[in-house]
Amino acid sequence: MTALPQVLILSGVSGDTRRYRALHPVQQLRLAGVPCASAHLTSPNLEKAFEAAAVIILHRAAWDSRLESLVRRAQQRGALVLGDTDDLVFDAAAFKWIDSPDFKDPIRARLYRAEMLRHRQTLEACGTVITSTEYLSGQVQAQLGKTAPVHRNAFSLEMLACAEAALKARPAHPGRLVAGYASGTPTHDHDFALATPALQAALARHPELELWLVGPLQLDESWNALLPRVKRCSFVPWRSLPQTLAQFDINLAPLAMDNPFCQSKSEIKFMEAALVQTPTIASATPAFCHAIRSGENGFLARSSGDWAAALEALISQPELRANMARQARQDVLAAYAPQRMGRQLAALIEQAAGRPLWPEAELRPAAPPEAALDAAWEAHPTGAERALYTLRRRGPLTLLGLGWVFFRRLAAPIFPFR
Repeated sequence: MTALPQVLILSGVSGDTRRYRALHPVQQLRLAGVPCASAHLTSPNLEKAFEAAAVIILHRAAWDSRLESLVRRAQQRGALVLGDTDDLVFDAAAFKWIDSPDFKDPIRARLYRAEMLRHRQTLEACGTVITSTEYLSGQVQAQLGKTAPVHRNAFSLEMLACAEAALKARPAHPGRLVAGYASGTPTHDHDFALATPALQAALARHPELELWLVGPLQLDESWNALLPRVKRCSFVPWRSLPQTLAQFDINLAPLAMDNPFCQSKSEIKFMEAALVQTPTIASATPAFCHAIRSGENGFLARSSGDWAAALEALISQPELRANMARQARQDVLAAYAPQRMGRQLAALIEQAAGRPLWPEAELRPAAPPEAALDAAWEAHPTGAERALYTLRRRGPLTLLGLGWVFFRRLAAPIFPFR
């Protein structure tokens, strides 16, 4: 039996985006029997990882001299090099649509724009670019002229185990209903405003209703009278998030319909809530429209009236709420299972290669216990490792700029930008 071609998934970022686009696909491919490894752009042994791979997927790995050398050498020896993007980070013209207080800092804004241009260079060096949504696929095709198949964000085995534990331990709160919103990053104030009128009206009509807000979000003075029924929660790590989502009776996922960054977002807020059998009301962006059949496994909202009607239906009809939640979980388990996603990704890669790479007879799928996420992957790169890489590849001025941004964030509560 000949050695099967190895896939290397290289990411240049950390956090949930790396987890969904690098660590989860490694698990997916291994479950499908495809040899696969993951690495970070700052890894000291990256040269060896590239040499061992016949297929290389570059996820948010911003272009620099080292990556350029590695990619060119890989392509010269015949390796297939694919790009991967789960956001509009390659389109510098779309920077104005990012709703983040971070970018009131001109140094942070300048560094991020430069990073967007380098992400574009990486994708331009690839023949095919994998995307997480149809919207991003269209943008890649229109702006870069690249083939852009969609491989959706999906849950891992560990996520499923965490969700099942949270579902079993779900606390009962008779006489109380919880509508919840998990923002994750400080970029969603305008998104949440879409649901604000409907939420305020629902809270006024239904004394049993509470609103839980997870993560950073600014509420204006119109909320003052309702604050006693608003619970604020700090950012929740992903392994603990199912415990929080399981306490929601209604999950909220508003996104601005006229913002290209919001249009490019995937449906993970629906998927994560569905795993713990919580129904979702979401804005009718392309990704949510893909996942949600409005009125069956969730609700889609295009207007304030839609938000109000969906909230009223889920608050006043417990049976609808329960049936919708069960259907959402069934749909997500069927459509986003790691084993299914692994077969899909393998087929996508073979299509990009233009030939079979993994004969069915030679595949040896990994057993689920062997495919568990390695927690050590998430521990790297450390801040020191990233700083050293930046110094070597981008110079002391960039490192100083990033250092300023880091300390400015720490001081922001005391010295906010105006």
